[in-house]
Amino acid sequence: MDTFKIKKILVPTDYSETAGNALSQAIYIAKISKASIKLIHIVAPIYVTTPNSLVSMTDNLYVTLVNEASAELKKIATETEEVNSIGVEYEVKVGNVSDEICTMADEGKFDLIVMGTHGTSGVKEFFAGSNAYKVVNHAECPVLTIQKKPDNQSFKNIVLPIRLEITSRQKVDYAVKVARLFDATIFIAGYTDDKNESQQFKVKQYVEQVEKYLAKLNIKYKSTSIFADNFTKEILAYAGENKADLIVVMKKHDFSLDQVVKGVYSEQFVNHSAIPILSIPVFSNPDMITHGTYLVGDLPF
Repeated sequence: MDTFKIKKILVPTDYSETAGNALSQAIYIAKISKASIKLIHIVAPIYVTTPNSLVSMTDNLYVTLVNEASAELKKIATETEEVNSIGVEYEVKVGNVSDEICTMADEGKFDLIVMGTHGTSGVKEFFAGSNAYKVVNHAECPVLTIQKKPDNQSFKNIVLPIRLEITSRQKVDYAVKVARLFDATIFIAGYTDDKNESQQFKVKQYVEQVEKYLAKLNIKYKSTSIFADNFTKEILAYAGENKADLIVVMKKHDFSLDQVVKGVYSEQFVNHSAIPILSIPVFSNPDMITHGTYLVGDLPF
């Protein structure tokens, strides 16, 4: 399975501690996958007088902000390149933070975005959301979010939730790629909040199919089935119990009223997990299960 390759990594930074943690993780991934890194800093538009009045982007204030940011970013890029012997570029843009990051990732054909998240909670989470989640929600490539500096930068225990939605299984090959890079064990967690026994049985079947697929690829794995009401809470608890270094999730699942009230599941993960989260975009073709051998009929779902 060579479809998902990590050769170009985009790392947004606001010079915060969490951004530094994300860069540290990106460097580690770049070194083992022989990838290059591009640092990006966004100077957000400044509102003055009224919310509808913007300082012109040609104004001296913007020039000063961009020049200062460029000098700082160049310093970080140069040091990162020299110390780690990897290719590092940098760029400063003016605009909406999440929009500029997603545009650069798309136009530059980046394979992965690695960025820090400060985490949010309560009403602020629902009404505002973080730049990290906005990127997760709109980026066309996988996004790795880092909240705290990982105890172990080498992902050895990867949690892979499997749900009833067909898109849930699109992330399997991404988990496989990471597992191969780090010689990791994948912890398959079949999940449903449905009390219907036939649906619970179906989840168990899906888990068994993933087990067979991983076994064929010689990927180490363990598995469980979880039947409970709160997906995020249960998966985070399972990850904690198994000392997980990474959780792989789809960036969104089927729409429901519960998601409107609580926030879509991938947003809850991004905002609340101290464990790094790899969020995978949903493929445009709903019939496409995975990039690997599922497509040629070895393990049809």
